Amino acid sequence: MNGPRRQRGVALLIALLAVALAVILIASLLDRGELAYARSRNALRGEQAIAYSEGLEAYAAQVLQRDRELDPGLDAFSDAWAVPLPPQEVPGGRISARMTDLNGCFNLNNLVSGHAQIWRKRLRNLLVALELDPSLVGAIADWIDSDADIDSEGGAEDSAYLAQALPYRTANRTFAHVSELRLVRGISGEVYARLAPEVCALPPGTSINLNTASVAVLMSLDSRMTAVLAERIRQNGQAHWPDLGAALNEAKQQGVELNPADQVDLGVTSSYFLAQGEITLDGVPFAFSSLLERVSGGVRGGVHVLARSRGAEDVPASVIASALRPTR
Repeated sequence: MNGPRRQRGVALLIALLAVALAVILIASLLDRGELAYARSRNALRGEQAIAYSEGLEAYAAQVLQRDRELDPGLDAFSDAWAVPLPPQEVPGGRISARMTDLNGCFNLNNLVSGHAQIWRKRLRNLLVALELDPSLVGAIADWIDSDADIDSEGGAEDSAYLAQALPYRTANRTFAHVSELRLVRGISGEVYARLAPEVCALPPGTSINLNTASVAVLMSLDSRMTAVLAERIRQNGQAHWPDLGAALNEAKQQGVELNPADQVDLGVTSSYFLAQGEITLDGVPFAFSSLLERVSGGVRGGVHVLARSRGAEDVPASVIASALRPTR
C-alpha cells in the first residue's frame, strides 16, 4: 500500500516542479520581452527627439537670419528671436524652444583678448556688483592665461593647485564651458551660483550688447554705475537703443561718462545665441542646446553651429576631464 502512495507523492512533486519551472521560464521570457520593447521604444524616441532638435535648430537659424536682414544694426528683446516658441503638439509628444542672447553676458574668455586689462577691470566691477570677492579676478585670469609661472594679483598657478588634497593643473587655455569655474580656486558653490548666470564662455573678442545685458553686466562697465542707473539703461528688459552713443548718453546724463578707452567691445548688436529645445515624448523629457554664431556677409556669412549638447545641465564630461590634466 505504501508503494503506490509514495509513487503518487513523487509524481505530484515532479508535476509541481515542472509547473514552477514553466512559470519561471514564461516570466523570464515576458521580462526580456518587456525590456527589449522598452529599449527599442527608448531608442526610437531618442532618435525622434534628435530629429526634432535638429528641426528646432534649423528654425532658430532662420529666425536669426531673418532678423539680421530686417534690422542688421540692432538686436533687442523686442526682436523675433527673443520670443519663445510655445509648446507645440507633434507626433508622439510636444516640443518648445527659446533663444538666449549670449552677447548680453560677460564673456570670461575676453580676459585673454586684445583688451584683457579692460575686461579684467570689468570683471572686478561685476564681482563687486554681485557682492563677491573682487580678488577672484586674478584666480580666474590665471586659470586661462598661458603664463604658467607668474601669478596675477590674487591669482594662482599650477603650484597652488598641485598642493591641494586632490592635485590638478590649471587649464592655461580659454574656458570651454562656464562650469569650469568650479575648478578655479576660491569659486565655491555659493560663489558659482551667483556668478554663473552673468557669465558665458565664447571665443575671445566678443562685445557686450547694451540692449540685452543684465543689470550686473551693465554695472561692470564702470565702478560708478549703480543698479538704479543700470536699470535705467536696461529699461526693465525693454531697452531698444539704436546705437552705442544713445545708450552711453543716458549714463552720461546721470553723471557716469565712460572714457573712450572703456567703450571698447560695447555695442547694440549680437552674434552669439544659445538655442534651447525642450522635447517631451511618451512623457520622457529631452533637452537640447545649440550654440549658434551669426556672421554677417562674406564667405562665412550666415548662422553656424559652434557646439551642441544634450541634457538640462549641458556640461560635457570631457570639459572636466580635460581640465583635470594629470600631474607630471
